[in-house]
Amino acid sequence: MTDISALTTESGHFTIAALDHRDALATELAAAGQSTGPEALIEFKRDMIRALGSRPSAFMLEPEYSLPGLVDEVADGVGITCALEAQGYNSDPSAGNTLMEGWHPGRVTEVGAHGAKLLVLYRHDQGAFTEAQETLVADVVAAAAEAGVPALIEPVPSQVHDDADRADVIINSARRLSPLGPMILKMPYPGVGRCGELHEAVGEHPWTLLSWGVSYEVFRDQLNEACEAGCAGFTVGRALWREGLDPATRADFAAGLLLERFDELAAIATKPR
Repeated sequence: MTDISALTTESGHFTIAALDHRDALATELAAAGQSTGPEALIEFKRDMIRALGSRPSAFMLEPEYSLPGLVDEVADGVGITCALEAQGYNSDPSAGNTLMEGWHPGRVTEVGAHGAKLLVLYRHDQGAFTEAQETLVADVVAAAAEAGVPALIEPVPSQVHDDADRADVIINSARRLSPLGPMILKMPYPGVGRCGELHEAVGEHPWTLLSWGVSYEVFRDQLNEACEAGCAGFTVGRALWREGLDPATRADFAAGLLLERFDELAAIATKPR
């Protein structure tokens, strides 16, 4: 597998702060009554990067608001991944995902990143939709290997019916995507008692748990269960920083609760097992 050490701690764990949100961040800012213009998104990302400093093993960023413009804000020794998927996929999930125009894994080093990240909506039983998404993943994984950068693949369960179906889709996504080449899988929580099954489905690849918009306390407990089952760490976004959206209170949040939360998650992820 391509060297992943630029994205991990010295102990080989992933403690990644996810700030590659675009549409989702604008939605969160709007719900908090804040500006959703480009300047507001850039300012928020910059503030979080500065506050977290050298704590994360890596930041997840993107080339629309943060790369390469915020590269110099990232502390020395902290890795960067570059998101490749185009936005707008939630407006028609059945259409699947595409890459941003002009972007592919071979370009991520141009903007200072050390890895390529791809989100794909996924169901394992949707015929042509499933085949198209798997082809996209295979192409990105192969291109990342050729470019010598790790590929982080994030399969997000699509068109789920209930919690049991969601868990089955998550586990089947790991089982079906893992043979497509070297990758780091960025996985949603599959449900209580099913992390061991997910770990088995991932196979030889390392996997991280994503927070997927749940509360901090919920994610903390999910992470503990996942790491006991073999998860290699976390990629945390909204569960970490949602309360920092208001510029008027952001500095206090960033100096206190943000760092307390990140340190607690890092302790869980790196705990010897």
